[in-house]
Amino acid sequence: MNQAPTEVPPEPEHAEASTTLGVLLQRNFAPYFIGNLLSSCGTWIQNIAQVVLVFRLTGSTFHVAVVTFAQFIGVVVLAPWTGAVADRFDRRRMLILTQVWSAGVVASLGLVTYLDIVNPTVLIVAALTVGVAKAFSVPLQQSLVPSLVTRADLQSAVALNSVTFNLSRAVGPMVGAVLIATVGFTWAFSINALSYLGLVGALLVLEIPERERSMTEGRPKLRDTIRLVRREGQMMPLLLTVAVVAVAVDPVNNLTPAFSVEVYGRADTFTGILTGSFGVGAAFGAVLIVARARVSLRNIAMAMTVVGATIIGFGASTSGAVGIAVLFLAGMAFIVSVSLATTMVHMQVTEEHRGRVMALWGVAFLGVRPIASLVDGLIATWLGLRYAAFLMALPVLAGAIYVARREKSLPVGVGSTTRA
Repeated sequence: MNQAPTEVPPEPEHAEASTTLGVLLQRNFAPYFIGNLLSSCGTWIQNIAQVVLVFRLTGSTFHVAVVTFAQFIGVVVLAPWTGAVADRFDRRRMLILTQVWSAGVVASLGLVTYLDIVNPTVLIVAALTVGVAKAFSVPLQQSLVPSLVTRADLQSAVALNSVTFNLSRAVGPMVGAVLIATVGFTWAFSINALSYLGLVGALLVLEIPERERSMTEGRPKLRDTIRLVRREGQMMPLLLTVAVVAVAVDPVNNLTPAFSVEVYGRADTFTGILTGSFGVGAAFGAVLIVARARVSLRNIAMAMTVVGATIIGFGASTSGAVGIAVLFLAGMAFIVSVSLATTMVHMQVTEEHRGRVMALWGVAFLGVRPIASLVDGLIATWLGLRYAAFLMALPVLAGAIYVARREKSLPVGVGSTTRA
């Protein structure tokens, strides 16, 4: 049915930004924030459950890395199509479809675990299947966020969107560890299946302006978007930032089970505490961004340097307490660098390219994870856990130097942000 587009008045060129609480309570952003938080918490419960389960089944860090590889390889392989879907089709409907698909797969994994017929191959296949849905949901979600708030509130929205991911990164692993220790893996997988419905419910009540909905005609191809990224002076270092930071923090996911048992002498479920500490730090970092951070390549480069230094500190740690402390700091630096870079990307990209640019963002943020996980796992197997952490931190330190050198004046309209 053809329906006339809803008339939406243009935003004032210099609209005043809302407070953090004001953005969080907005009609469209509030349900999205809550639904996304529930879904993300479920995802991290599953993440900790599947890595602990595969580690128990095999005793191999490399097998943990293979599961991570399967979970994120779809982001790379499907990038030419996922961005186009986000640009051409109704983002809300497509996002609902990905959540329902994921819920079905994870529920099946819970059933297999309950029947006690789970094995590493089943875990890898499940991770690969959910990863296909993730490949589509990443550009869909990232493209949807700017349509939920005004341009003046975009930095706050991006940071708060990061809060959901990283608060869940703090809560989810800890809850997952408790579930594994008390009621088992089946409950962990089943709760994640239900959590997807939280985001589905939130998406159903959103009121998205018609101008934000993508049409099927006249859209540029992915290669046009790649040319745009290469032509824009700041876009490439921003995507590079996201990529090398993602590589640097890979040990937080892949090495923590082995660090817990072999270095700290703790139970394998201590992985949830370590990963949760990183997430708590990231949540604090996101609040710091909303409150006062200035969007600039210089601040991004500084945060990248801290990421590298803290991951090296994690590799050198000898006790669980030190590991928790340095991963907390790593989480803060991680979210500062990624959120500031993502805000700058959104500020520079046009709506017609947004889905495809965010697909490239997804490749940078998640697409490097499969290769990074395999490299991380191989280094840990051949040279040891500490060497793996040290070497994975080197790219982000080199990237910090590159980004600092590429610093230019900010685009018009992007500057320091203060909050009441």
